[in-house]
Amino acid sequence: MAWTPAQQSFLDAQMRNAQGRGARFWAVDKLLPPEEIVYDYLTCTLKSDSFPLLMVTNRRVLYTERKLFRGWVIASELPAYQVAGASYEQRWITGRVHVHGRDGSRITCKVRLGPQEAEWIQYMVTLINQLATGRGTAGH
Repeated sequence: MAWTPAQQSFLDAQMRNAQGRGARFWAVDKLLPPEEIVYDYLTCTLKSDSFPLLMVTNRRVLYTERKLFRGWVIASELPAYQVAGASYEQRWITGRVHVHGRDGSRITCKVRLGPQEAEWIQYMVTLINQLATGRGTAGH
């Protein structure tokens, strides 16, 4: 069975993800259409019993959560053309990655403050800012 571009690109992102916590590969089919390409994702802090994901694709930025009876769902999203940029805010115990929409909307996810996470968080903020400026993501 051949994998869809969404499945293959998510697997590629999972293999290079520096955070060390595996994401739920089986959720890709429910969350993304087969032709969507995953550039990378950020594993957020534990919420309920799972780690939400902030995913960057060729079409959008989406924040996914696992719900008790519904499984993995898209909790919020911004189309790529609507993304104005991203920023990182360090707090006392955790950090926050904010994805800013051109219309004033915002997606926020909590992240851990470890040294391994810091580098990956900065990479993801840069990736989202590149998506916002239309510079693309050559190499992904």
